[in-house]
Amino acid sequence: MGDVLTAAVEERTTDRTWWWAAGALLVLALVPFLFMGPGTDLDAGAVIRSGRSIVEHFTYTPSRAPGAPVHETGVGILDRIAGTVGSNLGSLLAAIGCVAALAALLRREGLSQVGLITAVVVVNPWFLIAATSTVDFLWALALLLAAAWCLRTDRAVLAGVAAALAIGCRSSTVALVVCLVVSELLESRDGARRRALVAAAIAAVGAVLIFVPAFRSSGDSLAFAQNDVPTSSFLVQAGRFATKDLYLIGPFAAVVLVACIPSLARVLTRVRADWLVRFATLSLLVSQVLFLRFPWKMGHLLPSLVFLAILLGVAFGRRPRWLIALVIAQLLYVVVNIQLVRPDVPNAATTGRLTFDPAWGALVVDTQCRRDDEGAWKSPDQARLDAVWNCAKPWAQ
Repeated sequence: MGDVLTAAVEERTTDRTWWWAAGALLVLALVPFLFMGPGTDLDAGAVIRSGRSIVEHFTYTPSRAPGAPVHETGVGILDRIAGTVGSNLGSLLAAIGCVAALAALLRREGLSQVGLITAVVVVNPWFLIAATSTVDFLWALALLLAAAWCLRTDRAVLAGVAAALAIGCRSSTVALVVCLVVSELLESRDGARRRALVAAAIAAVGAVLIFVPAFRSSGDSLAFAQNDVPTSSFLVQAGRFATKDLYLIGPFAAVVLVACIPSLARVLTRVRADWLVRFATLSLLVSQVLFLRFPWKMGHLLPSLVFLAILLGVAFGRRPRWLIALVIAQLLYVVVNIQLVRPDVPNAATTGRLTFDPAWGALVVDTQCRRDDEGAWKSPDQARLDAVWNCAKPWAQ
């Protein structure tokens, strides 16, 4: 019996060592991207300017409604140290933290194939783009997953603090924090409800305090919270939503995912009994509903990617070949894409047509676009910013 346990421990150690080595190689491969400007995101320049204002003048001007004070402050500090390389490095560190928190949470909940589940997230090109650009998506996700791990390990105060900081990075994360709290409130284990309420109270108070500067910057009014994202008819919203959901994982992984639907459906029957399934299901549903309302940036779908990967991990813990297929399909999507939809107006489509055209993959396209005009973020010319943004769309010509 002792020999069996020793062999199992050695096998697990070897497995972790392999994943650590693979992760280190990936990080090294991503380092050159840090030197290519802050990325193609429309708000990167505004975030840097907001961060500089905080650090240099101790004044706060939100980069866009309703602001992201925690991320903007972090960017300001890192930009002061090393310019856009520093602010990009902050995103890479957030990506590492996101993976570490996800792996810790999965192990805490007893899942097998932790390495493969996290790989489904990490090899996604939009995750890689966010990990090397001055954007807030992975800052918020890392803190949210850290809050979940803290709550599950009975660290309610730390969970509340992490959740507040996550909201301070992306205000929409408040909806996912609610999912976390609700998931824990429905638990039957001793003290779960009390800890959930403590974390929720700390998160609420902390988030309010974090957004006080935004409130003050708008003349002590709630005007800072008013977004300017336009909406269209339901059919147009749904079309944009469905198209970008497809391009989140790419056409190759989409085929694999369709085959996974029956197993995912069976997992969803465990929502009431299994905390991890409940948290992932609620969070996936809420993130999808939010994206249906605001079908804008691909990075907005990264929470959906993470929680989908969790559900896939629960479904295929004993059949890793499906997880391996998803990893391979997304690696292919990094460099190769098949255009299936051609919108009439990129990033503002009201209609489109079906097509079938091979193209470069999402990461290749984004890299080409950010290299073409690395200084666009400094320009006051909105047309120049739009050109870089539209260039990096997943259906680029």
